[in-house]
Amino acid sequence: MKKQFTRWSLLLLSVIMLVGYVIPMWSLTIPVKAYDATEDKQKVKLMEDELAALRDSSSIASEAYKEALAAYKETEADIAAAEKLKISLDKEILALETEIDKTQQLLTTYNEQLAYYADAVVEKQAEIDDRYALFIDRVRINYEDSFTSYLEIVLSSDSFSDLLYRVDIIASLLEYDKRVLAALDRSKKELTQMQSDYQVLQYNAQETLDKLAEEMPKLEQKRLDNEQLILKLEDDFIKLKENKEATEEEKRRVEAQVKAKEAQVAAAEADIDRKIKEAEERARLENYVGGALGWPCDIKHNVISSYFVRRVNPIYGYYENHNGIDIPLPYASPVLAANAGTVIVSEYHYSYGYYVVIDHGGGISTLYGHNSKLLVSVGDQVTKGQQIAKAGSTGYSTGNHIHFCVRENGIHVDPLGYVNQP
Repeated sequence: MKKQFTRWSLLLLSVIMLVGYVIPMWSLTIPVKAYDATEDKQKVKLMEDELAALRDSSSIASEAYKEALAAYKETEADIAAAEKLKISLDKEILALETEIDKTQQLLTTYNEQLAYYADAVVEKQAEIDDRYALFIDRVRINYEDSFTSYLEIVLSSDSFSDLLYRVDIIASLLEYDKRVLAALDRSKKELTQMQSDYQVLQYNAQETLDKLAEEMPKLEQKRLDNEQLILKLEDDFIKLKENKEATEEEKRRVEAQVKAKEAQVAAAEADIDRKIKEAEERARLENYVGGALGWPCDIKHNVISSYFVRRVNPIYGYYENHNGIDIPLPYASPVLAANAGTVIVSEYHYSYGYYVVIDHGGGISTLYGHNSKLLVSVGDQVTKGQQIAKAGSTGYSTGNHIHFCVRENGIHVDPLGYVNQP
């Protein structure tokens, strides 16, 4: 019995070996299984959540730094303004002190002039008194016998020429009396003017000195207040500088964390892309399902808002290569599979939002992004025109539309080379 079992075993082994040589190896190939990115996507989602939190922290740190920098610069400007004011006040005080000195010197000069005026007034008054006494005497004499004296002078003349001479003498005496009276009047006016000039000068000088003396303490107080303000501002400036440096350091630290996390997310997404490409490469060995690609939604929605071109990003404003076409349509409109195939991605992405990738074999795959709801899962077999999602505006999007991509051997190509616009 044992020998018989051995013979059957050897016979079976021989048959298997023979079959191995006769049957092609490709007929034993295990069907290609789509890459399930769910677990990897969940990890990326956690990293993206961490990245979003770090970006929020970075934004907060950046705002705190901006506020600290603004306060620092404002105080720096206040210090500069206060120091400029201090220089101005010092100059003003110096000018005022100089003016006070000049006014005091002027008062000294006025006092010297006062002494001069006092002596001049005494002399002028004595002169006036003498002239006035002489005038009074002449008036009295002329009043008593001016007519008789003048007549005697005329009648006692020896000849006509002597008469004329005596008349000239009388006229000269009368003219002299008039000059004496006029001189007396001028002396009185000069005295009055001298007294008035002195009083005006002394009043103006004293008034100026009083005003300057009143302004000096005010300026001194302003200068003291300004010096106290500068000391306070300088103290605040030191604190604000420390705060600015601390917030700047925190900003740099968080930004470094953001960059590190961005690199980590990018690496994880690159790893997912690599795995998808590997799955697509494996699928490429299979035959393409055949047929032309269909329009990914109802053909009545046949407007393309953005083509497969280099464009300005509508959200961030930088230039980018748009890797597909955008087809606007109402919210929750049916999104259709462009051809039959296997769902290899059905997940949420921070940029694409809810999106689906279908492998059609032969290295051809299609992507449908920004959906509001997904209706298929990884591994599902779909047919051409089957609804796979509902349109929306999730992820980085500015309105309801389908972001439709075609990839050939893992490289984005112009979808209009594979599908006709209705």
